[in-house]
Amino acid sequence: MKSKFSIAQCLFNEKHYGPEEIQSLLQQGEADEGVIMHRMPEVTQVDARPIRTAVKVAAADGYDDELNIYTKYVELFIEKMEELTHTLSVVAQEPVVTEESSPSYAVSIRVSGDINFVGGVIASEPVFLEMARRYSGEEIDQVDELAIDCCEEFLNVVLGLFSIEMARRDLEGDLDPPRWKKNIVPQGSRQLRLRVYTAFGSFQIILAVDEFF
Repeated sequence: MKSKFSIAQCLFNEKHYGPEEIQSLLQQGEADEGVIMHRMPEVTQVDARPIRTAVKVAAADGYDDELNIYTKYVELFIEKMEELTHTLSVVAQEPVVTEESSPSYAVSIRVSGDINFVGGVIASEPVFLEMARRYSGEEIDQVDELAIDCCEEFLNVVLGLFSIEMARRDLEGDLDPPRWKKNIVPQGSRQLRLRVYTAFGSFQIILAVDEFF
């Protein structure tokens, strides 16, 4: 069990907490990390990779060829959410079937080469802004060029680290420039949409093998 977000993910996987309850727990955990650590006795099964478990359940049987890559990316994404935005987050075990409230914003980056993969996020305006604030440490009160740049830069860091990890597996890939768009419905091939819950709301991670907008 590496960290408090792993404990929170185990609790969520075991359905000890619903979406609103887990967000409340994450809020408390950001103020006092001991709040989550003290929930450890509630975990009935110690899962060394609880995020992987959540992704596998959400993917069901439909992503055999992509599952290992998708799982590694989501694990890295959640780890960097904690490290770079100081945000605890957990992944739902059900794929997303609804859209974000409008206005919403999407950012994505494509990796192409031995591996073809697109990672992105879609978030409602308040959540998008908070992600930008947390990453930059700046007071950002509207979705402007700075806000978009911050979210794109965070994603670029994650995809860059992901590409390095894939290269260790002899899968070379180049990163395309980030893209963004407002109010989109994602339409990627082999697409998997996952709900991520945080202390300040939820958003979608989008996984696909080609651009989803």
